[in-house]
Amino acid sequence: MRKRSLLATFAVTAALVAGACGGSTGSTVTGATLLIGDYQDVDSLNPFYYSTVMSSNVIGMTSDGLLRLNDDLELEPWMATEAPTKENGGIQVPGVDGAAATVTWNLRPWKWSDGVDLTCADFQYAREWILDEKNTAVSKIGTKEIKEIVCEGQKMTVHYSELYQNLKYGPAFAPKHYFSQFTLGTAVGGNPATDLSTDMLQGAGYRTKDLPNVPTNGAFKYESRTPGVETVVVRNPYWKDPRNGGQSKLARVKYVVCGSPETCVAKFRAGELDMVTDLDGSQYAPTVDLGDEQRPFPAFVVEFLRPNHSKTICSDGAPAEADPDGVLPNRAARGGGCPASDLELRRAISAAVDRDRYLKQIEGDVGFVATNLELPAFFFYEEQEVEAFDLARAAKILADGGWSDTNNNGTVDKDVDGDGDRDEAILDMCTTLKPTRIAKLQLLAADLKTIGITAIVDAVGGGQIFGQRTDVAAGTKCNLAYGTFDIALHAFGITSVEPSGYDSYHSSQTNENGGGNDQYVNIPELDTKLEAIKSSIDVVEQDALMAEVQELMTTNVVSIPLHYWLDIVLVSKNVSGYLEHAAWGPIWNAYELDVTSN
Repeated sequence: MRKRSLLATFAVTAALVAGACGGSTGSTVTGATLLIGDYQDVDSLNPFYYSTVMSSNVIGMTSDGLLRLNDDLELEPWMATEAPTKENGGIQVPGVDGAAATVTWNLRPWKWSDGVDLTCADFQYAREWILDEKNTAVSKIGTKEIKEIVCEGQKMTVHYSELYQNLKYGPAFAPKHYFSQFTLGTAVGGNPATDLSTDMLQGAGYRTKDLPNVPTNGAFKYESRTPGVETVVVRNPYWKDPRNGGQSKLARVKYVVCGSPETCVAKFRAGELDMVTDLDGSQYAPTVDLGDEQRPFPAFVVEFLRPNHSKTICSDGAPAEADPDGVLPNRAARGGGCPASDLELRRAISAAVDRDRYLKQIEGDVGFVATNLELPAFFFYEEQEVEAFDLARAAKILADGGWSDTNNNGTVDKDVDGDGDRDEAILDMCTTLKPTRIAKLQLLAADLKTIGITAIVDAVGGGQIFGQRTDVAAGTKCNLAYGTFDIALHAFGITSVEPSGYDSYHSSQTNENGGGNDQYVNIPELDTKLEAIKSSIDVVEQDALMAEVQELMTTNVVSIPLHYWLDIVLVSKNVSGYLEHAAWGPIWNAYELDVTSN
């Protein structure tokens, strides 16, 4: 599951979902160890390059921001002494000296986990680092709008060259004393061995061996990681809760990779785990007998189908194990075009999606049908009218849109890229190894076959589908960052309560440019609305613009929403301080958790 968060503006504070496997590490840090299981592993732990919810959960334990979104979804000061507003003079529009806006922050004294002071200079450095033209893997939204950051002791003044909707969260920051020893983009030329060892785009600074040296500013720092097995964080001795000066009650948190939700549940029942996170509605019935140890709550997560809109970049076939019958030849053999780039084909797929059946048959009727990628709890949410499940209508949409089976092979075709060749409606539908997702795509593939669309279900590891270009080789199949998919099934975990979408759907924000538009969406009218939202700090204006954005997303079938999750978290009676957070997950307050023995 990929996170959609305020990374560039809310620093790196994100949802928490950590993990574990018991036993002593031999460290001198005293206190309890919280053992948490999740079925998947993290990918990158660089807070600017990660892409999965698993990574954000671990990163969230090691990273704090200027502000904190509390459990009532209200902003409160954290690294800053107060939240700047127009009313208290912290936000000025227009700004001073010709700036579009000026935001003033008063910073608390704070240290990195290696004892070095975290200062305004770390914010200045992060701005330069993000805007470096060689830093192609990070979004520049929220940073390129900053004209200048001025430091005066604990006072930080941020001048914006243009209005930015999330300026109230402040700029990003990074440990200058650590980041500055590495390079960006040097692996392209020169000595490959030397370049790879220092290039942050190639993972330098956050490789497994580096993690114990990474300075963090949150309640925990990295102790160790064994890929595919566990990641361990330990109490940061320099961190203090800004509200009361206290430290984390826990000595460490171990995030263990179970391999499957069922294995996580079995380990919990056996007493090998204190918590299990990232369980969906399919695990509700199998764990309901746990009573109060089962903690269901509506999550800020929507699961959806992500069609690839590009006419030239999509799947080039599927591996033999995913396609044993050879129904998915390489793209040249099926016409050269990318079928999901066609709006009518996307509309037909939407009409072939049986949301109610998926929810009842696969999710155990736990969760809620979704018709939107936004959440009903948000002020700007507008209910959308999506295509109802109707295979006859889906077939008609295809026929009316110019799709027909001209070679009588059972699969419809159409010239989607304008090269004169008819392209077969053969789709590589990519997803993770999560059984519920595989089951949904299998049902969808069977229904699509009845209307002349051939699709295979291509399930791969989370690191493969969500891996960034910094971590995955070019040409890797079923990878969002490289666009090597036709349809992807996954979820968004939404940690921002603000109007959003520019980074994910504006045509300029493709992955090559450091953005999150992995689908290559290119709709000029949508671009215009997203640009207006990005530069608006007026909630009434944002509300009106977001209504138009949601309608454009629906009519253009930018994505196909399926359902909202009901998160299932297992929490042992031995764990105290547990408090779920609708946006940031079940252990967002890890520093307040504790474990007692039986």
